[in-house]
Amino acid sequence: MRFALMASWLVALLLAVISIGGLASDAYARETSAWAAQGIGQDWFDLLIAAPWLALCGYLARTGSWRWRVLLAGGFAYTMYELVIYTFGVHFNALFLVYCATLGLAAFAFIALVAELRRTTPRIARRNAHLGGAFLVGLATIFAALWLAEDVPAVIRNAPSPTLAVTGLFTNPVHVIDLSFVLPAHIVVGLLLWRRRPTGELFAPILLAFGVLMAASIGGMMLVIGDAVPVVIIMFVIAAATAAVLARVLPASGIVPAHRAFVGG
Repeated sequence: MRFALMASWLVALLLAVISIGGLASDAYARETSAWAAQGIGQDWFDLLIAAPWLALCGYLARTGSWRWRVLLAGGFAYTMYELVIYTFGVHFNALFLVYCATLGLAAFAFIALVAELRRTTPRIARRNAHLGGAFLVGLATIFAALWLAEDVPAVIRNAPSPTLAVTGLFTNPVHVIDLSFVLPAHIVVGLLLWRRRPTGELFAPILLAFGVLMAASIGGMMLVIGDAVPVVIIMFVIAAATAAVLARVLPASGIVPAHRAFVGG
């Protein structure tokens, strides 16, 4: 826990460095105009929202609050997601080693934090567990359908999708991460939460905290770009809905003893 809390400040600092570097340098000089614009929008969001989120949650988690530690874990998960895209989806530039350092530190801090959280996982009321589980599965289903609607026709044609043509990427890293890891995790954790299994009760709040940041970042990125106003509205609505479900899922009290935390989970 001490490592995770200390890492929160360093990850926040590194994320701010990446954001400032992306905004003030030619880090995106070799990207297409569309992909560079998304990078700049992402940097603004990280500088103004994500980095302060990590620093604030790291500070407040020092009080022993399970809630703030869950929000911190969500921040680490968001950072890992984003830095996988930066490391694999952005041309090599002067910030490459900072990308790698931030990704690795966030990943190890996330593992350390989850290892601590799993020992004190609170129970979630049945009604709230059903709400959170249904929301996670529903959200995953919607986004899976959206990504597959773009990818399946491209696979059938054996030709790049329109998104790849605009961004100039070999594959869409967002679709890779979502279809391989994030969306299946939403479905599995959502089903486990519906059944009130300890694994679901641990990871559901983390996924929801991650989802608040992720949806808000997409909306913020599109807002900075100044395009796709309907997408901006939709993503902010999703972020607000995710935050509302997270507030219901985060228990007010009730700590499960360590030896019971993962029985049957």
